[in-house]
Formats: sequence, structure tokens, C-alpha cells
Amino acid sequence: MYKNILFDIGNVLIKLYPERAFKKLANYMNPLTAMLIWAKKDEFMKDIRREQDLLETGKMTIQQFFSRLKGKIGLKMEFEQFEDVWCSMFSLNEDVLRFANELSSNYKIFLLSNTNKTHINHLYKEFPVFDFVSGTALSHELGYLKPSQEFFNKALEKLNINAGESIFIDDSEINVKSANESGITAFKFDNLEKLKDDLAPFLTNSI
Repeated sequence: MYKNILFDIGNVLIKLYPERAFKKLANYMNPLTAMLIWAKKDEFMKDIRREQDLLETGKMTIQQFFSRLKGKIGLKMEFEQFEDVWCSMFSLNEDVLRFANELSSNYKIFLLSNTNKTHINHLYKEFPVFDFVSGTALSHELGYLKPSQEFFNKALEKLNINAGESIFIDDSEINVKSANESGITAFKFDNLEKLKDDLAPFLTNSI
């Protein structure tokens, strides 16, 4: 019997719009630099991936991340301005949040996410909608990122739950595959209706 439902945050419970944050950052850099980065934004995101991974595993502070990014693209802004811009990419996925809240009447709800301290603090402050959550396992606290097996092993240990009693929902196929390999029943999130269809055979408790 399943007792726990584990949700990813980004592009599941919360919609991510990184372009929104980048367009705001562009106001604080040389216009030509902004145009060049926007034209090759996928390449740019790969370029800063290492720093972002360090940030999201707790091995780099947000101040250090800002300093490196500032040096790479010539940002002309203060750290406090950067924090505001960096946290402007989020919007609630209200239908999915409502569904998760409904599930919480019969199942324990946990959050498993690759994230950083600044973003998670912002989400809890700006979107006080996670009252139904029983616990969190976050990459910057665990020291590992999805899709590593270490992430899922540490998450199960931290939350004191069994893989065989848990269902995981994530928007990334590779994360879903890794969770399944950890013994967790996992589904890729595309939209709410598909999620309900995926979960229906596994949820013995009515919602």
C-alpha cells in the first residue's frame, strides 16, 4: 500500500519561467552582451550549469554564484537586486497544488527537488501554500542532485520513508527512471489530467 506521494517542485507544483528572469537581468548588462546571450541562451545555460550545480548541492553560496555570474556577463547590479530578479521566474501551478492538497488528506506529501536555499526560502515566503507538506528533501541540503541514486537514497533516509510505499512525480524522464531504479514508483508529469490517470490504479484511498 502506498503511503507517500513525493512531488518535484519546478514545472510540477510551481511553473518556471527562466526567460522572465533573464529579460530582467538584461537590463543590468551591456545591450550587445544581452543580445548575444539571448541568441545562444541554451549554450549560456550549459556554461553556467557547473556553478548552478554547486549552488544546488550547497557547495556554493548565492553570493558566490552572483559574483561568478557578474564576472561572466558583466552585470551592473547589487546583490539584493540580483536576488529579486533571480527569484522572479516562479508562478503557481494552482490546479496541481490543489490536487496535491486534496491528496494530503489520505497520503503524506513530500517535496523532492533540485533547488537552492534562496529559491526555496522565496517560495515559502511568497507562496504560503505548502501547509499540506509533511517534509522536504532538497538537493542543497542533501548534497546530491537528481537523478543520482545518492539523491534518492538520502531523501528516503531523511524523510524516514520506504521506497516501496512511495510514489514520485517529476517532469524529467531521467529523474523518473532513476527514482524507479531506487524502488520508488515514479511517473513523468506532463499535465494534471494525465497525472490523475497515471495515479488512479495506485491510489486505494479515495480523495
